[in-house]
Amino acid sequence: MGRLGMIGINTMAEKEFTLTYEFQNVGELGDRQNLDSPKEEHFGMEWKMSIDHRDGHLKVFLNTDVTENQEIHFDCTTKIFSKNKERTHSESDTRVFTKYGCWMHCTKIDWKTLNDEYLNDGKLEVEVHVKIRKNVLFPREPLRSFGEDTKQFSDITLKVADRRFYVSKLYLSSQSPYFATLFLGQFRESEKSEIELKDVNPQDLQYFLEFLYAEGGICEYTVQGILAIADMYDTPVAIKKCEEFLIDKSKLSLKHKLELAGKYRLEELKKVCLDKIESKEDIRSVVPENVDEMDPKILGELFKKTLTLI
Repeated sequence: MGRLGMIGINTMAEKEFTLTYEFQNVGELGDRQNLDSPKEEHFGMEWKMSIDHRDGHLKVFLNTDVTENQEIHFDCTTKIFSKNKERTHSESDTRVFTKYGCWMHCTKIDWKTLNDEYLNDGKLEVEVHVKIRKNVLFPREPLRSFGEDTKQFSDITLKVADRRFYVSKLYLSSQSPYFATLFLGQFRESEKSEIELKDVNPQDLQYFLEFLYAEGGICEYTVQGILAIADMYDTPVAIKKCEEFLIDKSKLSLKHKLELAGKYRLEELKKVCLDKIESKEDIRSVVPENVDEMDPKILGELFKKTLTLI
């Protein structure tokens, strides 16, 4: 076990943070053995360090969960401190996390030098400062077309920005009370062949329609967009499937999941997230800097948990 150090976090705009951890019993590590720091959440992702004894060196690695469609470009400065911080081994580099490399080698030091000059009764303090330059999410390939090639099978066109989606009134109405009222009710829109949807991201609508027609396509990249549109257009099946994905498969942080649970009234997700909060550190990790941004009911539940931990 180790001791969690103080974390330095700059403003959100700069996207910088520092992981600091004191590893214990480092000198006892055998070849190809490793130790991990606890996970910490920064900017909606969980990060941790690992030290590894390999080939006569101690190596330091950085880890975060990267989704299939994601790249994280960042600068990192890694420091290994000797007893009383009299000596520092430091290395800086620019790296890219992809789905093919969620562990990133940061620095290494000769094992004999480590034992002679850096270990303090087997303890070793390691620091990694990270500056995220770019966090890229790439859209996946469409699962289904709703373009001109499907027009002959459509009886209604949804216009979003400069894109048109050719769909079926009856099918959408069977999935959504909102669309049933819009297409089949007494409103004038029911007589139109094209309806413009406001405040909708066309890519999110693509993913939403793919789900309705194929009941698939929910992933880390698409879940929030599908959820937003499903909530806007009252689509219970899509909301339920998004909630199940967030509970069973998503690697989003606990803080992010709680935000979605509050925003979209996902009671089962909220319960699962709250059950995972067992310490004051857990509570601190999910509370935003501005508590007014948190759902009042969730804030109330966290307050109750705080009282039990006093």
